[in-house]
Amino acid sequence: MEKLTQRETKILEAIINAFIVSALPVSSGYIARNRQLGMSPATIRNVMVELERKGCIYQPHTSAGRIPTTKGYRVYVDRLLHPSRLNSEEKVAIRESLSRHRTDYDEVLKESSRILAHLSHQLSVITFPRIGNGIFQRMEIVKLSAERILIIITIQSGLVKTITLEIPSNVSAESLDLVTQVLNERLSGMKLTDIRNKFSEIVADIDDREEGLVRLFLDTADQIFNFDDNLEFQFTGTHNIVQQPEFADIKLFSAMVEILESERVIVPLIEEDEETQITIRIGEEIQEERMCRCSIISARYKVGTISGTLGIIGPMRMNYAKLIPLVDFTAGSLTSLFRVNTH
Repeated sequence: MEKLTQRETKILEAIINAFIVSALPVSSGYIARNRQLGMSPATIRNVMVELERKGCIYQPHTSAGRIPTTKGYRVYVDRLLHPSRLNSEEKVAIRESLSRHRTDYDEVLKESSRILAHLSHQLSVITFPRIGNGIFQRMEIVKLSAERILIIITIQSGLVKTITLEIPSNVSAESLDLVTQVLNERLSGMKLTDIRNKFSEIVADIDDREEGLVRLFLDTADQIFNFDDNLEFQFTGTHNIVQQPEFADIKLFSAMVEILESERVIVPLIEEDEETQITIRIGEEIQEERMCRCSIISARYKVGTISGTLGIIGPMRMNYAKLIPLVDFTAGSLTSLFRVNTH
């Protein structure tokens, strides 16, 4: 992209700040009257022509003011943005809201999405951590009856998964204890996905006397250790979207609802790059045609060794200066809460 001059930078910033507030095309006269830039409307119009040529703004129709493009917002976020600080009331609201549910893993994740939607006035989305990336800590096997056992798997983040299996009636309690001991020794410190993929190698040399039980674990390893299909997510604040002028367009609103109803569409759109703490995707950068007039701000949070993503979805003209720190702080508070809970 061509480099912007100092004048162009100031005018672009003024246009975006005005459009964020009004959602209406911004005219040169408005900028001249309200932004105190020391430029005449004629000078501002000339600068706008250059910004339009460089792809930062566009004119929806003749004689209208200008509207920022995806490229314009990207310049604004990367070069011009001055993030605001959360006030003490917002910080307290987030921390207290999460702390109320600190002992219930699912509820605290859902609450983080709720409080973020409430404070941002946008749609909030959270993906639950991919437990398959977690590290195995221990397994317990509890005999429920002569032919049923309960398997309890704990990973290093403190999360637990349980599964009930049918077993041959001739399997003794001693056999269960022995297999539990051997598996705990061999699986400790391994990633759950590696356990699933290599389980046959891991148990290949276990004593033949336990063949019935070992065969059961071999046949059900995919079921026991497979967490990849668990792409659970929660979204909150649909009413916030309805109140935005952009979503008065029923087609855009319907498209948003359709996307939210498809877990396998929405989750990849908001999930984070492992190398990045916070990500801002604007308009066409989302690579989903139905969301070309939206932006997504998302941040990673961690539960021990695994992570999920928390973020907001709203119109491209969202208040990035306020919302980026808000998403980042909420995700950080969630990480801190889980860090305390797992120690």
